[in-house]
Amino acid sequence: MHEAWSSHETWVYECQNCFTTWEEEYDVRHSADGHGGEVELFEKDGQRCMTPWVDHVCPTCAGQNVKTLPTPLGRHATATPSGNREDLELVFRLRRLHAY
Repeated sequence: MHEAWSSHETWVYECQNCFTTWEEEYDVRHSADGHGGEVELFEKDGQRCMTPWVDHVCPTCAGQNVKTLPTPLGRHATATPSGNREDLELVFRLRRLHAY
C-alpha cells in the first residue's frame, strides 16, 4: 500500500486585464506513485479538476490572462494523514518532504 495524505489548499488568482482578485479552495490528495515520485489529485467541490494553475477565466471580465499567486500570508495547507500511521512516522515523512 502506498502512503497517502490529503491537504486543503487555497489558491489566489489575479486577472491581468481588470485586476480582479479572487480565491479558490481545493482538496488535494497526495500519494506515492511507487517509483519514488509523488502524484497529486485536485478536487474542487467534490469533483476532480485540473491543477489550480491551468485554464482560469476571470469571473468579472471573462479574460483568460490570469495570474496564480501564492497562498495568502497566515494561510497554509493543512495535511491530514490517511490510514493508521504512527505520529512519529508521519513527522519523519513530512520532514523528508520538507513539509514540516
